[in-house]
Amino acid sequence: MKNIFKNEKFWLVAAGAAGVIVGKKIITAKKTRQLAVTGLAKGMKLTSDAKSAFQSMKDEAQDLCYEAKEQAGLNANADNAEGSED
Repeated sequence: MKNIFKNEKFWLVAAGAAGVIVGKKIITAKKTRQLAVTGLAKGMKLTSDAKSAFQSMKDEAQDLCYEAKEQAGLNANADNAEGSED
């Protein structure tokens, strides 16, 4: 019996079993689920905010590009070229 407590493999197996038991308790806890749901909700909100910010930047860039072309007189030429294709 004394030899079993000196065996490194025994302690590894015991620690693994204890880890499984503790891990199962942590995973099935109500607080863990609440934290996971909260984290997921924050991640989804962050993604949504990033998408809307990107869309705003894209719209502003398109507006600036259109205005720059208009000032340079390029939009009139592009409109005439598109109209002649019809």
